[in-house]
Amino acid sequence: MGRGLKQSALMALVLAGMLQGARAAENGTTNYPAGSPGVFIGTMPPIPGLFAISQTSYTSANGLYDGQGNKLPINFKLSSVSETMRFLASYPGEFFGAHVYSQLVIPFVHLESSNPAGSFQANGLANITFSPVILRWALSPAQSVTVGLDLMPNTGTYSARQPLNVGTNYTTISPVVAYRYADPKGFEFAVSPRLLLNGTNTESVNAFTQLTQQYRSGDALVVDFNAGYNIGAWKLGVVGGYTHQYQDDKINGVKAFNLAGVQDGNRLKSLNFGPSLTYDGGAFQLNVNYQHTFHVENGSRGDTVWANLAFPIFVPAPPPGAGSPRR
Repeated sequence: MGRGLKQSALMALVLAGMLQGARAAENGTTNYPAGSPGVFIGTMPPIPGLFAISQTSYTSANGLYDGQGNKLPINFKLSSVSETMRFLASYPGEFFGAHVYSQLVIPFVHLESSNPAGSFQANGLANITFSPVILRWALSPAQSVTVGLDLMPNTGTYSARQPLNVGTNYTTISPVVAYRYADPKGFEFAVSPRLLLNGTNTESVNAFTQLTQQYRSGDALVVDFNAGYNIGAWKLGVVGGYTHQYQDDKINGVKAFNLAGVQDGNRLKSLNFGPSLTYDGGAFQLNVNYQHTFHVENGSRGDTVWANLAFPIFVPAPPPGAGSPRR
């Protein structure tokens, strides 16, 4: 590809819009932001009831990077404000020794982007997440393993003719497992790998021809992690996430070009992490964390601040004579 054509491709893809900072796939966005669980990996309530986590985040991203991690000569800025509500239903009884849960995640997002083509905004509902069955086994008072299947249907706000979109216009299926070790008077550690098995955007529009195309975002592995130390009601630690896209993006079955004009499948690699502070108020938990993108390929570097509040919505009274819940 000649230099002039490469520059035209760069401009066309910028016009199409790069979303959500350091994430590859079509228009730079996926249905799952690495690092979003923060300190809540595997923190499932051991009693029946309905619980919620309010997650408010602000992201500022700038600079686009190629498949080798080199910054491209394109002026690019993006900011994102999101409010995500996570609802968790915890059921009585056990299934093969595991406590059973269901989850619903509803994210609302406001995006602003500026690049050589102009300034753009987008608002709306991003793809929701529904987890019909989550199973958690308590291995010991301090250790647990959790497995689940997250379904991210095509529910986000999307218009093929808009340069910036909140929704991705495809469905993702995400099997996930989590391990957590937690000493309430000492060290905590949790790790949660998951797969992102992505569908195809059948309404994608080619930036050159304006014709409809089939864009399939490549499948990826995401690993969320956290570590911390409890001091009374406070916990100091670190949270973050790693994304490795192991499958090519494809357009009409052909491997996609990245922003540098290289036909590498636009595969993303990114690592983001940062400090975290949590206060345990008994009936609620308040967490604030900051995450910086330290390395990215085929994406953008960003900084995100999270403010998270976990609280119960409804907890039924225990039956007469019931003892303390097993942890």
